[in-house]
Amino acid sequence: MKTGVQTYTIREFLKTPQDIRTSFKRIKDMGFDMVQLSGLGPIDINELSGILKENNIKAAGTHSPWDRIADSKELSVLIDEHKKLGCEQVGIGIKPNLYPDTYEGYKDFFKKINVICDQITDSGLAFGYHNHDLEFMRFNKAGTANAVCAFDMMIEECPKCEFTLDVFWVQAGGKNPLEYIDKLKNRIRILHPKDYRMNGRQRQYAEIGQGNLDWQGIYSRCEKYGIPYAVIEQDADFLVNPFESLALSRKFLVDNGYWV
Repeated sequence: MKTGVQTYTIREFLKTPQDIRTSFKRIKDMGFDMVQLSGLGPIDINELSGILKENNIKAAGTHSPWDRIADSKELSVLIDEHKKLGCEQVGIGIKPNLYPDTYEGYKDFFKKINVICDQITDSGLAFGYHNHDLEFMRFNKAGTANAVCAFDMMIEECPKCEFTLDVFWVQAGGKNPLEYIDKLKNRIRILHPKDYRMNGRQRQYAEIGQGNLDWQGIYSRCEKYGIPYAVIEQDADFLVNPFESLALSRKFLVDNGYWV
């Protein structure tokens, strides 16, 4: 499994094209040669493609704006941009708020996701959904006593959808990340190996190896199912600056034999 950087981690260093060029060279020099694109400031797609090629960095996927993904004409443009970047997965980072956190809201969201998946897969690319904890809400369908988990509904009702499984948020949602790696198997193209630590009674994001997740269990399953990419994402709670944070996570993966 190839390991890279979710660029949202270093978003404060990606505000201008020159920032992006400098930061991408920096992560390449650190030993990373793959990214998932998110949190970038304005940049021409051809210039971004050039920066990736200059540094021999692969873009495995994106988190793209919902308003571009949801409009079929704009999605066609977005697909063309991904192809220019050599990027195989169009993704979103979270369910938009226009779909309420209700049973009916999720059902409507899944219908839209299926339309989007059809257009993207017809183009030869894939669509990926990144989970948080909110998808682990449970709902009682009208007229029944059986509660259903929204994430499980999505797995069943959106068969063409891939999942960027974020193990921190699975844990935060009260579920076992290992269970969902087993459940999704080859529907995971990109995994987010984000650690989970406690500071008193407060949960925090953590550098990999600085928290409480079962990395041996996670990585053995990734190997078992042939999951191709892991991208290190840390939203906040850095022990050091974001680049040094990436280095700490990388060191843990290398030292424990998880870096390939």
